Amino acid sequence: MDLVAHRDTWEWLTALAVDHDHFRTPPSVEDVKEGRVQTVLSGRSLIGLLIKLWDTRSTAAPLEADWALATTTYNRIAAELTGVDGEGQTIRIVLDDGLPTESGD
Repeated sequence: MDLVAHRDTWEWLTALAVDHDHFRTPPSVEDVKEGRVQTVLSGRSLIGLLIKLWDTRSTAAPLEADWALATTTYNRIAAELTGVDGEGQTIRIVLDDGLPTESGD
């Protein structure tokens, strides 16, 4: 899965998920432009991240920053995964509203 996010969002996600048994920090995170980064997550790491996002949105105080970030990120990832049919397609998730969801490349 390709993930594009603002650097601050990526750092928050990494800090949130790093202690989950299934999350692995990707070997590279590429600066793309305007404070955004792009990286690739394995299915295993995605599972760990989703579990930590679910836990955070369930336990954080509603309308606080962690709750808002966890809820928005979880929902955006879940929406992108809904149409996946397992046919080897690359999933691209954009967590930065300043970027279009599809790239022109």
